Amino acid sequence: MKISSRSSGRLMLIVLGFTSAAVLVSGGLAFAAEGQEGVKSTPVLTADSADLKWQDIGDLPPGAKVAVLAKSGDWSVARVKFPPHYVVPPHSHPNAEAVWLISGQVGFGFGDKLDKTGPWLKPGAFFALQPGGMHYVWTGDEGGIIDVQVSAPGGITFANPADAPKKK
Repeated sequence: MKISSRSSGRLMLIVLGFTSAAVLVSGGLAFAAEGQEGVKSTPVLTADSADLKWQDIGDLPPGAKVAVLAKSGDWSVARVKFPPHYVVPPHSHPNAEAVWLISGQVGFGFGDKLDKTGPWLKPGAFFALQPGGMHYVWTGDEGGIIDVQVSAPGGITFANPADAPKKK
């Protein structure tokens, strides 16, 4: 029997659905293996968690803050907070990124020239970037918060080297 790509796609969705349901029933992914020798569980954080330790981001213009939500091996998830009317100039990273807009008024654009004419994204918006993908970010009156999942090695390269913050 030959399986078409459409059928195999449906099969994959069904398998993912059952897998997700099994994880939820077992008490959640972060705690599924808790209690097994050598396995550490990660505490659950919320957007308003007082446990977040915010730090300046030296590789971005002053004002942005970051808090690491999870880190394991060569990947991490960070929450990034941008102040109102903030701009991250066009830049790229050597690694892929997955980005979710958590809250606020944020615009994302692609390319090596800043163009803030795009639409404001709504919380829940998601996009993925390939390694080397040139992009930029700006905020409105509210500022914004994003979650970013990245893998090592990290780094940032600005399209215009003059946009890179000066290291002290």
